[in-house]
Amino acid sequence: MKKIPHICNLAKLFVCTLLLSSCVDEITTMCPEEIRVYFTFSSQAGGGAINPADVDRMHLYVFDRNGYYVGEYRDEQIANFNTDYYMDCSDLLPGKYRFIAWGGQDARNYTTLPQPFVKGQTTFDQALLELEHPANTVTFLHHIFHSDLAATVVADQPRQHFTMPLAQISNTIHIRTVGLPASANTYRFNIADNNCTYKFDTSFAPDPDATFTYTSTCSKDAESQLFASLNVLRLAAGRHTPQLEIHNQTADKPLYPTGTQSGDLIGLILSAYPQNNFDTTHTYDIVLTFKGDGSTGFTVSVSINGWEVHEQNGEVLID
Repeated sequence: MKKIPHICNLAKLFVCTLLLSSCVDEITTMCPEEIRVYFTFSSQAGGGAINPADVDRMHLYVFDRNGYYVGEYRDEQIANFNTDYYMDCSDLLPGKYRFIAWGGQDARNYTTLPQPFVKGQTTFDQALLELEHPANTVTFLHHIFHSDLAATVVADQPRQHFTMPLAQISNTIHIRTVGLPASANTYRFNIADNNCTYKFDTSFAPDPDATFTYTSTCSKDAESQLFASLNVLRLAAGRHTPQLEIHNQTADKPLYPTGTQSGDLIGLILSAYPQNNFDTTHTYDIVLTFKGDGSTGFTVSVSINGWEVHEQNGEVLID
């Protein structure tokens, strides 16, 4: 006896035939799609190295070919960031886009402007990332990373993978003293700046009235020498706004700089190493060596990443 197919099997066959027909007819919204965005970075020692542990969240913004905001993808709980990690953008329709990624830790450090982004209205040129700085002070800052994938073409095909190379736009400044006379004084390490707002291509959108201070308490080692660290946002050779200071809180006056000395952080770095690349060097070890005694004053020499800052030699400090 000839078998008659079960009615359920016939129904399944009919549905599959319809789906296949739709894909053949290029009705892409009914076809299975896989659009993944991966992120690459250097984790090796040297210029541009990124510590994967510094990235536990990623925000991916999408703009259309005319620069209008299309939407965004967010992952706030990345357990183990690595080059196998990806964001799924499979709901994007075929077209030309610009992808912007901001990654890092603790979204409370940053906000986007204008609030909220409006689909089809907010433009790429209007989009800003701003550092939160309540009371004009920043006591702790997580590192932040950026990637820009312009002229991205999402094609009418089942599977596409894109790769976005991440770049770090924050820095770590370490300070340490040598030869400073022991005292009971307390000190703070400060860097004044106004670099709190960025366009989505990471260019500065400075507000001259937005000056704030990165600040950290200085600790003392077994020899009563000071040390402290601060994370700060992007530095650039042509921008001499950041001002470095070690402040004697007990006497309420600067320990460094004083007199004609310069607290110009960029100037100090370039004096130590004129060829410094601010886009790839993100850690600066600053050592201030004091000579003399605190009663009559002492001189200080400065080195950054092992290079001497010659302009600071011979200046007299009074603690």
